Amino acid sequence: MSWLKRLLGTDQARAAAATAPRVMLPSHGRSIVSIEELDFVGQRSASPNRRYTLLWHDRQWFNGTATEGRYLLIDGDCVIAEGRMERPNDGKVADDGTFILNDWGASDALAGNFFAFRRDGSLNLSRSFSANLLNNGLSDDGRLAACQTANAPGSRDSSILTIFDLVAGDVIASWTAESGWASAYEFPEGRRIRMVRRDRPSLDYSLHGEFLDRRRWLEDEVRRGTLYVIRKALAEGEAGTGLTADDLRAGVNAALADEDDRFVADAWRLLGEVEESVDNFAAALDAYDRALAVNPKIGVANRAAALRRL
Repeated sequence: MSWLKRLLGTDQARAAAATAPRVMLPSHGRSIVSIEELDFVGQRSASPNRRYTLLWHDRQWFNGTATEGRYLLIDGDCVIAEGRMERPNDGKVADDGTFILNDWGASDALAGNFFAFRRDGSLNLSRSFSANLLNNGLSDDGRLAACQTANAPGSRDSSILTIFDLVAGDVIASWTAESGWASAYEFPEGRRIRMVRRDRPSLDYSLHGEFLDRRRWLEDEVRRGTLYVIRKALAEGEAGTGLTADDLRAGVNAALADEDDRFVADAWRLLGEVEESVDNFAAALDAYDRALAVNPKIGVANRAAALRRL
């Protein structure tokens, strides 16, 4: 009820809260809800302790005219905060009533705004990005939050992960996560951020961007046959990654076994580089020849010729 607080003051707002709208939320756990008494149809998210429910819907069109999106915070069955925003999405609410939203903005430009609010609906912090917002995360206790942007060529905000201290009301750090994008975020012990990924192991970073699980990530991606990671591991060497030539060879073979054959030439070339790195010149030449047979412009003709002269 932030509007009551602004109009009436804190004490009067508390009194008015006694007559605040009360709603009966659907008991089932679906994310899309329809609440007739609020004239609301949209999405919802509950706090981990189930006390608070955040509702929001994107902007809507009526007779060719757009109306701003809407959000509401409910404590039990009482509406305690509400507001308007161009395009609210990805709502999260913490056990103390702190809540966050990504505003996708009013245009098709690569831009977005992150907002964090206190329990009473007052603004804690906001940050604008020159990139579309992909998703966000909030710690259970409402002390930390994060958002990640999508790719935006030429923008300093492209593909960055930003961590917020909601107690201080400030940004802790922003960086590009080497492991890419996450589907969700956790904050173990409030000391690091865990990037939860749908089809990959979760990975931890420090709140300032140190990749704590980097070796785990390298090992997993190499095993899966992710070529750019195998190339990265080859360049850094076993001392830096803990991965042997056998590990890299197995990774390339996993890539070659994949049904997607768009990168077959790249895989054979990379296998040749792995073999050449351990002076296995006959195997390297064979791999280069296979790469050239698929794509004569793969860029290893001179290397193959040099190996033939050995």
